[in-house]
Amino acid sequence: MSSTRPTGPQYVTLVTEGGYRIHATITLDWEIGAALYRIPELGGTITVGWESGHYYTRCCDGNAIQITYGKPDRNPFTTNYPDAPTVYGVRLAERAVFHPEQMDPTSHRWLVVRRDIGGTYCPSAPEGTQRRTAAIVHAITRHMLSRPWAAELRCAHDEQHAPARHRHHQKVIDELETEAATLREKITQERTWAAVQAAVIERAASRAEPQALPAPPEEYQQLAA
Repeated sequence: MSSTRPTGPQYVTLVTEGGYRIHATITLDWEIGAALYRIPELGGTITVGWESGHYYTRCCDGNAIQITYGKPDRNPFTTNYPDAPTVYGVRLAERAVFHPEQMDPTSHRWLVVRRDIGGTYCPSAPEGTQRRTAAIVHAITRHMLSRPWAAELRCAHDEQHAPARHRHHQKVIDELETEAATLREKITQERTWAAVQAAVIERAASRAEPQALPAPPEEYQQLAA
């Protein structure tokens, strides 16, 4: 299978459902499996990739999209990312997770949009900022998923998380094997106790069986003759 990886940055012009035009320079991070859309109209970057936490919680089908408002950082505690975009004068912060089928070009309720006010606390952005950000995220997410390199980018994402996922499965296997050994011991004990009770039932049943009447004494036999 030939690679679909672009050899350099890509330049695109996208139009939101509401007619807002944006220009983006796309660079692909093959180490983490994400596409970085640098949008000059926003003075920053919106990164589109896949969310990895759902794999462990089994809450979803694993295709959740993760948006980073800025360039991604491996530190899970980061809230304010480098080169974060600004929408309607509001600098965005944190990340957002959603499923592509949840996207609605007429609403912003499917997307979490937070603002950077300094520090680690990031409140919700004003509604106007939320609406414009949702429209932009909708456009770039659809664009990313339609690209010929999207499947290979997803593979890069999975490969990056495979070692940790393998360790996770091995840990669960060890825990289940220990649990299974304990259950086998309990099953053996239960079978032993069940056998004891079966013996009690058998003794009780044998005593309840009707007994044959004894033969009459010899003198009674003579009188009867």
